[in-house]
Amino acid sequence: MGLNREAARRVAGPVALLFWLLVFTAPAGAQDAAATRRAQELFTQGIAAYDAGRLDEAVRLLREADQIVHSPELTFNIARVYERMGEAHEAVQFFQRYLREARSLSAEERAQIERRIEVMRSLEHRMRDQVMTLPPTDDEMTQEARTFFERGVAMFRRRHYDAALQAFTAAYNFARLPEVIYNLAVASERTDHVQDAIDYYREYLRARPGGPDEILVQRHIEELRARSRH
Repeated sequence: MGLNREAARRVAGPVALLFWLLVFTAPAGAQDAAATRRAQELFTQGIAAYDAGRLDEAVRLLREADQIVHSPELTFNIARVYERMGEAHEAVQFFQRYLREARSLSAEERAQIERRIEVMRSLEHRMRDQVMTLPPTDDEMTQEARTFFERGVAMFRRRHYDAALQAFTAAYNFARLPEVIYNLAVASERTDHVQDAIDYYREYLRARPGGPDEILVQRHIEELRARSRH
């Protein structure tokens, strides 16, 4: 069963997702031809689910299609949906698989995928550490802000959340950068300042629109809003 790349299009949304439009070439056997048609149906349904914002459904359908008719293009699509969902571990796995399988990638295309992998790895580390542990570059952050930022990270790791909140607040007064705002949101949440946490998470999304964690943060805001109503 063969797959050929026909064209590419961008799907509208906060972060554009590049989907390859595929031609599913049916082989001679009737049974294989039926399987190919089924893969094409799943692929089409997966794109429709993505367009409708049903990302869990989209990735499930694309993976089902990939099990029937495997191709590097489908691997790439699956990686991009996981990236959009903020599922860092899965996104890294599928991007790496795409790099192994894709043929005739230019140096620029390979570099773009490798940059996506690094972004996803950074997100994976943050989800594990719970706060952003690396401050912005010296060009973006003053020494005073960096000192308070690093103190906040150290206090958070020791579970001294009130001290962490104070340190991140001080850093915020010097530099209202996305990394500072995100950590301030997390520290506010840990100290039961739920509305403050919601406000800071929203500010973070405005400061970093279309980031790889956008959907995760939006979902978490809704969870906090639901919790605050009880």
